[in-house]
Amino acid sequence: MTKSIETEIWGMPCAIDHENKRVYLKCSSAITAMGISALVEKYYPGYKGHLVSLNRLSEIRDSLETVQ
Repeated sequence: MTKSIETEIWGMPCAIDHENKRVYLKCSSAITAMGISALVEKYYPGYKGHLVSLNRLSEIRDSLETVQ
């Protein structure tokens, strides 16, 4: 996996796996969550957005960092 430099985008905690083209986000608003796929497609074409808990986001960040 390629290490993510971004830790927050659009005001939400995130982790970005550039190798697998995935954007992991922690979102606390249902309204915002409905628009995540559109935001990911616009700013990260070809990537898939995934909503995750803060605990899972921490695990993903750790795994991205240990691969480097």
